[in-house]
Amino acid sequence: MIAARQRAGRRPFGGRRPVGTQVKLVTNLLVIVTLLLGATTFTAAEAGAVDSDAVTWSITPTKQQGKPRISFRYNLKKGNRVQDRVKITNSGSTPATFRLYASDGITTAEGTFDLLAPGTAPSDAGSWIKLARKRVTLAPGQSTSVRFTLVVPKDTLPGDHPAGIVAALVSDGDSGDVSVERRVGARVHLRVAGTVRPELQITSLTTDYTGSWRWGGRGPATVSFDVVNTGNVRLTGSASVELSSPFGFWKHSVDLGAVPELLPHYKHRMTVTIKDAPAAVMLTASARVVPQKVGADKITPKLVGDTASTRSWAMPWWWMLGFIVLVVLLALIVQTRGRHRRQLAALAARAERAERAEPVERAERVDVRTASEAGPD
Repeated sequence: MIAARQRAGRRPFGGRRPVGTQVKLVTNLLVIVTLLLGATTFTAAEAGAVDSDAVTWSITPTKQQGKPRISFRYNLKKGNRVQDRVKITNSGSTPATFRLYASDGITTAEGTFDLLAPGTAPSDAGSWIKLARKRVTLAPGQSTSVRFTLVVPKDTLPGDHPAGIVAALVSDGDSGDVSVERRVGARVHLRVAGTVRPELQITSLTTDYTGSWRWGGRGPATVSFDVVNTGNVRLTGSASVELSSPFGFWKHSVDLGAVPELLPHYKHRMTVTIKDAPAAVMLTASARVVPQKVGADKITPKLVGDTASTRSWAMPWWWMLGFIVLVVLLALIVQTRGRHRRQLAALAARAERAERAEPVERAERVDVRTASEAGPD
């Protein structure tokens, strides 16, 4: 019976499958093939989309009198108007649409030139530039030039007003909204006529001495400060720091190198760490900045540097520990001597009272003895 059930439940090796099983297998194969074809079609559709990372383009000033220009440079008076053209080139292998707009120039925290973030409306020179076209679509290798007009308002302050013209790659979503923006720009140097004030100032100077428990008391001292362009023209420069001890027995100078280009009203943080500063109780940090003009800029006034100084505690921890131990020992000695002095004074007072009380006791004994010898009358 067991053998019979085993034979009934098994299909002989190499035998034919039932018809229902064959139909089921064919159906499963068709489903698998359909899924594979669907996956292949989806992948092909994705591959057919424009890869924005593969698009390369540029935006540059058009040639002036047959000579190429790196950037736009204008020296204008209040109320002046200038017209120029900017060139956009699609260097990639895919057609692309670029959005054109102007924006204000800024100095980043890293000290580099940039423009306002996308979507931020300009309020200075970027708002004075009007482009003839806001979008251009270019085939691979195609270039075009777009005219723009810059008008300086009559109430503008003199000095530098940095800006830039941007060509941003537009990547549209299903709804047509811009979802991704990659951009390059052509820089605009605009100087409005008037009094030029080239000024760099040092602010927020701090010194932090960490100290060390090593014998000898040397440790790292960090000096930080901001270089602020308080003038109205862009400047660069050089900065240095000097750290010194009282009475000048130790002094260390550090050249911090070049100050990055700073646009008017922008600042850059500079920091240096001197590793082996002595624990001299007090350290004095002095910072100095020397302004310089940028590139081919013309600045008539004399460039004057700025200096600032600050102090920081630099305690010798081993000496401080020894001083604290010495103070504690002196306090214990004084306290012990005071206690001994009080004890001696107490003993002396007790002895003095005892000496005073001894004659009285002796006289009382004499009176008692005399009375006893006399007897009764």
